[in-house]
Amino acid sequence: MTRYLLVLGGVVLAALALFHPVPRAPQAFTPSSARPRQRFRIHVPQERRAQIVVYVAGSVRRPGLYSLNEDARADEAVMRAGGFTRDADEAGVDLAEHLEDGDEVEVPAIGTTRRKRTTHTASRRRRSSHRRRSFTGVVDVNAADAQTLGAVPGIGATIAQRIVDVREQEGPYDSLDELLDVAGMTDAKLERARQYLRL
Repeated sequence: MTRYLLVLGGVVLAALALFHPVPRAPQAFTPSSARPRQRFRIHVPQERRAQIVVYVAGSVRRPGLYSLNEDARADEAVMRAGGFTRDADEAGVDLAEHLEDGDEVEVPAIGTTRRKRTTHTASRRRRSSHRRRSFTGVVDVNAADAQTLGAVPGIGATIAQRIVDVREQEGPYDSLDELLDVAGMTDAKLERARQYLRL
């Protein structure tokens, strides 16, 4: 009888050992400072570049007015207008030409290139020559109104108004180089106008 009880007790202990779950070891606590930090990208908006408005006409898909960056070339204006049409003479427009505010980019049709390009170039040269001959004297940047500044070669009406607006908001200019802070004014335009300006 005693042997039977010993065998039965051994069976019970073996069953308990098999079915009783082994306790898990406690997990080590990791402080938050030791955990890898998640990196976040901070979006920094880019400074908005000055804009110009040009008119694209002729053999393009969507003629009209377009706003471009101030350093844009004619190629970008044509692309914004939908590109060339089938009858466009692609060699009839200088796609590498730098644009200015108020410029017109005209894409001629095949067969009209010579006449249109000659007329456009000649009229442009006549206008530039007329401006150089008609404008004499020196303009005070801190005293002239927008109309007077707009007549200065290299400035134009749009930039002239901006020059006056900045002057009224921030006070008189201390040097001509400060005009480069005006939207649309470039080094080339300032060098062209510098001989006609004073403070």
